[in-house]
Amino acid sequence: MSINLSQHSELLRNLDQNLAIYKESIREIALEILNAEVSKYPIFIATRNDVALGRLIIDKEDLALDWSVYASTLEEFVRRKVIAEEKLPDFRASWKDPRHYFCIFALLDETATFIYVPYE
Repeated sequence: MSINLSQHSELLRNLDQNLAIYKESIREIALEILNAEVSKYPIFIATRNDVALGRLIIDKEDLALDWSVYASTLEEFVRRKVIAEEKLPDFRASWKDPRHYFCIFALLDETATFIYVPYE
């Protein structure tokens, strides 16, 4: 399935502005997940609504912003069938080093996509 992100450019700009505020907190949690060997694949879910996936780490209501962030892992995404097992090799091939990038699963209205954002 091909996703036309240009249709969501305003949402993505808004998400980018929010992520700039959250970036250091996300980095700390990604390193906790890696260092505790919970997973080699931390994934952060950015959403404007509540989701039943991952654990809420940044509540938009607390910060008067537009996006909440949930922490999860690739293993949970597979267990919950967000990512099909047969897609794992492709996903891992596109994976970026979580010490330098964080992986955002952005829920954009009726569409969702993975985005890699550098910490620096």
